Amino acid sequence: MSEAHIRYEKKKRRIRHNGIFYAVISSASFGFSPLFSLGLLAIGLTNFDVLAYRWGIAGIVLMIYAMVKKRSLIPASFDEIWKMLLLSSLRAITSITLLIGYANISSGIASTINFMYPVIVALTMMFVFGEHKSWVDMGAIAVAIFGVYLLASGDSLIVEGGNTELGLTCSIISAFSFAAYYILMKKLRADKIEVVKFNTWVTMLISIYFIACALIFEDGLSMIYGTKNWMYMLGLGLWSTMISNFTGVKAVRRIGPTLTSILGALQPVTAVILGVTFLHEHLYMKSLIGIIMILCAVCVVVLHQNNRKHV
Repeated sequence: MSEAHIRYEKKKRRIRHNGIFYAVISSASFGFSPLFSLGLLAIGLTNFDVLAYRWGIAGIVLMIYAMVKKRSLIPASFDEIWKMLLLSSLRAITSITLLIGYANISSGIASTINFMYPVIVALTMMFVFGEHKSWVDMGAIAVAIFGVYLLASGDSLIVEGGNTELGLTCSIISAFSFAAYYILMKKLRADKIEVVKFNTWVTMLISIYFIACALIFEDGLSMIYGTKNWMYMLGLGLWSTMISNFTGVKAVRRIGPTLTSILGALQPVTAVILGVTFLHEHLYMKSLIGIIMILCAVCVVVLHQNNRKHV
């Protein structure tokens, strides 16, 4: 084996290890979202406050990054504008429904239900867009649905003062809206828009939507006081949003979307661990089995979809 080939193999391994590291950081950092979000709701901020600040902070940092890197943020056409408006609306729906889920049921379970979006994507592509129906996918989808049933009927779901039906419904809606985001991203070819421009516009638009909601339905945005509260908000806006998205993109570029998606299972796992440790949420065997079934089903769907692409 030549020295050049050895160097090439070492470089490949280093890129793969870096990609796995980025995927782990992306998933784990997003898993902190419930902890930061519920901490901010506990001090009296509303859902609109939390999400306006969260996406606004991420958007401002992205704008600064774009200026430093001299990236143009000007849309190339009206076509780009309406695509970003539509997709940012879907991400906004995902954000608000998932936050309501965190507040009304166990945050780890809400995160696990939201993580079902790849299964919903596969189901939609088969029955709406006519993709080949696979028994493997159908079996995995059935397992995921039964996993949700176990979660919905388990005592781990319940949190003090929460509306269980509302939390469960909103968590399911968040998974469907997130799936719609990814389906339309591909179908509308919005993934061809320059990545910094796209992410900056989407994050800022989401923040504007929630600022508008706070002005229309409430008395405007609430102010945040205190170092601890700002640590929560910066953790949510930077660690769980900005860094999570940034490292996720880096992971996909190095190890591809399949392995990145599978390592994404660390997101609900992190949320469950943090929920039990810091939020005093309960995790019983029935719910644990449901979580494992959903995570396994998602991994099977992702792997099978990837294998079909390479046949």
